[in-house]
Amino acid sequence: MKNYGMIPTEDNLIQALLEDILNRNKDIVFFYDLLMAQEGSSTIAIDGRWGSGKTFFVRQSMLVINAKNPSSTFDEEKRARITSRLFFKKKSEDDTNCDLAVYYDAWENDNDTDPVLSIIYEITKQLSIEYDFKEKDIYKTAAHIVEVISGKNVSGLLESLKGENPLEKFKEQKILSEKIKQFFSEILIERGERLVVFVDELDRCKPTYAVRLLEQIKHYLSDDRVIFVFSVNIDELQHTIKHYYGDDFDACRYLDRFFDFRIALPPADLTKYYEKLGMNTGYVSEKVTMRIIKMYKMELRGISRFYRQVKTAVYIPTHDNDNKKFDFAFSDGAAKLFMLMYIVPLAIGLNIVDISLYDDFVNGKDDSPLIELFAGEDVGEWDLRNCLKNDESFDDEESKTKVTKEQIVKRVYKAIFVNEYTGRKHSEIVGQYEFDDSAKKYIISTSSMMSEYADYNI
Repeated sequence: MKNYGMIPTEDNLIQALLEDILNRNKDIVFFYDLLMAQEGSSTIAIDGRWGSGKTFFVRQSMLVINAKNPSSTFDEEKRARITSRLFFKKKSEDDTNCDLAVYYDAWENDNDTDPVLSIIYEITKQLSIEYDFKEKDIYKTAAHIVEVISGKNVSGLLESLKGENPLEKFKEQKILSEKIKQFFSEILIERGERLVVFVDELDRCKPTYAVRLLEQIKHYLSDDRVIFVFSVNIDELQHTIKHYYGDDFDACRYLDRFFDFRIALPPADLTKYYEKLGMNTGYVSEKVTMRIIKMYKMELRGISRFYRQVKTAVYIPTHDNDNKKFDFAFSDGAAKLFMLMYIVPLAIGLNIVDISLYDDFVNGKDDSPLIELFAGEDVGEWDLRNCLKNDESFDDEESKTKVTKEQIVKRVYKAIFVNEYTGRKHSEIVGQYEFDDSAKKYIISTSSMMSEYADYNI
């Protein structure tokens, strides 16, 4: 099975810049210009829902900053690949910066003893790899900071991360702030003027670690030459803060202490993304998939996961022009094709978005998702007309009863999920479709990719 999601490896990050699949290159340029315009220390929060592409955005921004720094070790070919599809306002040779950028995954590090030590270690590790600091005093300075914080003689940063929480000693060690400034000076000397630290996944951290990281950055890592960029879901982060301080705590005002700016991650342009996934074939199932994505405001990660499962579950019958081999020409077969094109994708989407919505839907308690699906003008009206009786119409026609889409959808939903077929009543005819007691099981098993229609090799 093909994975439609993109892992943020350096190659994928650069390729996404070259292809500009989400039409966000222009936003990366705007954000770069915003960072370059900052004077003194600054803290910026980029707000976006989980799965919206925040990690890709900030890691691409980090690449751009380092590519535009003439002192970085990026070769010319790599610089060109990163920046060739970015259109900056300045076109002169002076269109460069002297900033360094590093990336810190807070969630990956929230088991560390102390956020300050963890960040210092990550900065040292990334810049010692990216730049040749081996002969400088940066390690001695970093080790000295650790000694001041922990109050014991520590020879290396890795060992320092294993100690007990040293925060109580901070106030007693006035030399700490001086050593941290020295640490930043030695990082930036000859290589850059400022450091941009991208902090990602803070909203996924344990509440204790998230709060400590924010407060320690505020108190101990504030420096005129350092910009912190937090990639977060503000709403989720506020829940994290309240979990730590209590439900009555004003988490929004609390976060205002730490963020100078709050920026909403620009929405992705899904047109090219759909083309990249292959959702531009014109098949009904593709239109249904896009409709469900829109209904539930799925983000990029959710879209790729959803489309992967739908395509695997129903690709063969919904994309094969020769449907005779699936017996779709008969009334019960036509009903199966109807369910494959509309109800199975909806069931998959509900299962991904909210399992409680899925449970209510398949257990006959809530027909609203199906009503909303067919409310879209571009989805399913022709197939829904096949559910009409001979004397019914959606339009004003002489000698016919005018009915609404919603009435017909409710009729279909009831036939599949509500009716109990016992005794002589083993099925129900809805227009040209015949639904029976196996319809519900058919939908559940097919949406779980456990049917003859699934193709695991696409």
